[in-house]
Amino acid sequence: MVKVNYGGIYTTKSTSEKVLQELQSKFINKEKTRVFYINAHCYNVAQKDKTYKKYLNEAEYVLNDGLGIDLGGKILNVSFDENLNGTDFTPLLLKLAEENNQRVFLLGGYPGVAETAANNFLKVMPKLQIVGVRDGYFQNTDEVIDEINAVKPDLLIVALGVPLQEKWVTENFERLNATVMTGVGAFLDFASNRIPRAPEFIRKVRLEWVYRLLREPKRLWKRTFIGNFTFFYYIMKYRWKQK
Repeated sequence: MVKVNYGGIYTTKSTSEKVLQELQSKFINKEKTRVFYINAHCYNVAQKDKTYKKYLNEAEYVLNDGLGIDLGGKILNVSFDENLNGTDFTPLLLKLAEENNQRVFLLGGYPGVAETAANNFLKVMPKLQIVGVRDGYFQNTDEVIDEINAVKPDLLIVALGVPLQEKWVTENFERLNATVMTGVGAFLDFASNRIPRAPEFIRKVRLEWVYRLLREPKRLWKRTFIGNFTFFYYIMKYRWKQK
């Protein structure tokens, strides 16, 4: 595994195939592992939230997510082998779990979202062992950890949003009886069809962000326009410091 310094965040440089091979080894050897993602919004959050940035840099894998990261990489002289966004990579990870009889726990989303997502996964991966689901609106962390540990999942999918999910996983990392733990943002919302994804042809030309903005302009306009400007400001600032 190779990591590159992406503006102060050490990011995995690899392909989905290689990462899956490495994660399969982690499953077999019961080697506890964190898989997080970095997109333009995450990068912005990390510039102000030093704890979140620290936790990203402690993670075993930080995968590059989205066109913004690629464009910022051109400024930083950093390139990636493949776009490893969580919404596309996580189904591959679930398929790996199905093929190898590995146990999966889903945590996060509004009440009912994880259950619906689980049912949708089983329609296309009928042998997938989903051993637990829990929404993200809990008050008692100890209770949730006990519930997870009771079923000993190989794969723990955590959808609590950035940066809460990365903090929750990292701060409870040693207590959790799970092997691969990943923070997936809105993935369960997409998987449950609560939020529809862009058609495949839009995703292929990497314009899914436009589709999402058009569907949720009130929620996403600030993150998209002001957020992208802020992202490139931070990237340029880092680049100037290095010079």
